[in-house]
Amino acid sequence: MSKWAENEPTVKALIIIGSRERKPSEVIEAADAFSDWDFHIVSSDPEMFTTSLWTRRLSGCELKAYSVRTAIIGGVPKVAAVFSGAEADFVIIPARLFYRVRLGLALRIHKRDGWTKRRLQDIAEVIRPGWRFLKGADTWGRLYQRAILEVQDPRLSDNAARQLAENFVCDYVWVMRKLSRGELRTAQRTLYQELFEVNLKLLHELKQRRNQRSFTKARRIERIATPEELAAISIEAKLEASELHAAVEKSATTCRALMKELVGGSWHWPDLR
Repeated sequence: MSKWAENEPTVKALIIIGSRERKPSEVIEAADAFSDWDFHIVSSDPEMFTTSLWTRRLSGCELKAYSVRTAIIGGVPKVAAVFSGAEADFVIIPARLFYRVRLGLALRIHKRDGWTKRRLQDIAEVIRPGWRFLKGADTWGRLYQRAILEVQDPRLSDNAARQLAENFVCDYVWVMRKLSRGELRTAQRTLYQELFEVNLKLLHELKQRRNQRSFTKARRIERIATPEELAAISIEAKLEASELHAAVEKSATTCRALMKELVGGSWHWPDLR
């Protein structure tokens, strides 16, 4: 990657992030044999990454699969690639976006401008455990350092938590109606895709407020959550109406409990009769 970046003029910076560069304070944070490789690529030609042609210039790597999706940072492309013997994720950051962020940081606009602050939070959250520039440190290193020092990781406000809970209630009613109609598969899909996801986000925020270690997207949750927390958020349901109904009700109970911990009496489960 370093050799390729040095010979590619459109790549303005290459930064290795993630578990491969993390300085672990705990065993659960350390890279292992199953860890992939994570990179930020700052590019003046982000369109180049919409296809896999650029990977042909990576010596010693045979590409097996290539997927372009959307990353958190400003909706920029995120490339997932499977090579022979390794997997890698590349967040492709348009250089023009970083110039705007750097200008906002220099003018201290991030103290009052939501867009600039969110971009810096997106950066800080993923690099805080560790990062290393393989190219472009002179130009962009200061931006990364200030992101770490001057912004906190993204957090849920009480209002945002209440909105998630409102979303949960609406989806809860929708799923119950689908179960009553016998649409078990769409109910099962929404149970895992929406209700389960809300509870994960609420638990993540609760653990952060308690200054406990937590990762987004339920990563390492089996190793950092208490048995009680795991039991509360876990759902198992066969494609049967009674099991799905029980799992939905259990998820609702967990949502109510998490919201009580987060916002106290400022939100209540509505009377749906």
